[in-house]
Amino acid sequence: MTQRPKITFLTHFEELRKRILIFIGFLFLAWIILFTQFHRLVPFLMWPYQQAFPGHKLTLVFTTLPEAIMAALKSTFFLAFAVSIPVLVYQTWRFLSPALFPHEKKFFAKAFFLVALFCLGSIALAYFLVFPALLKVLLGLGYSHFVSYLRVQSYLAFLGKGLLFAAIVSQIPLITALLVKIEILPNYGGKRRLLYLVGIAYGCALFLSPGDIVGQLILATCFYILFESGYLLAKVL
Repeated sequence: MTQRPKITFLTHFEELRKRILIFIGFLFLAWIILFTQFHRLVPFLMWPYQQAFPGHKLTLVFTTLPEAIMAALKSTFFLAFAVSIPVLVYQTWRFLSPALFPHEKKFFAKAFFLVALFCLGSIALAYFLVFPALLKVLLGLGYSHFVSYLRVQSYLAFLGKGLLFAAIVSQIPLITALLVKIEILPNYGGKRRLLYLVGIAYGCALFLSPGDIVGQLILATCFYILFESGYLLAKVL
């Protein structure tokens, strides 16, 4: 039986440190660029809010001295992290590749272009469709009966975290497919796989939405679909 390539602990540690530093360097470079261009990003960040309530005069307020700059720092960090997800995936693969079989390396080489495609597609879907609809639901009742004084930090952090979450979730099918290829996840089908994936999906939903049974069921369904998509991708590629 073919054995996986072996590497020493020191080589393993040095390679891990190198990959982490490359990712952190790219992340902070992206963060600096986005923060210095924050004044240009404001219309982009406000667009989902304006689409949710067209015709309204929308304003965001801040109530403490550092709130505006902290909002800019946090939101641009989340955006930088979101666009850095493909780099994180690539560096993770480069770290793992010495221990992979040739056919596993070939699989990732074919799938890598999908990493960036899925990431950008998920961010665009969240930005253009999900956020305007979600803001309309969350703020619609308030605008009907009350005056809004939405804080700039609350809104920008909500948007930035949401886009980052969308970018991370978009990688689940590819990660699942890779784990199937390297035999960390079982490759069986039928009822056994269904129960296995439902358990993992509900565990993820329970972690993200504790105490909310409706939210757990919705998230578990979404995670299950993403996991099954990964199994399908593993067969196709």
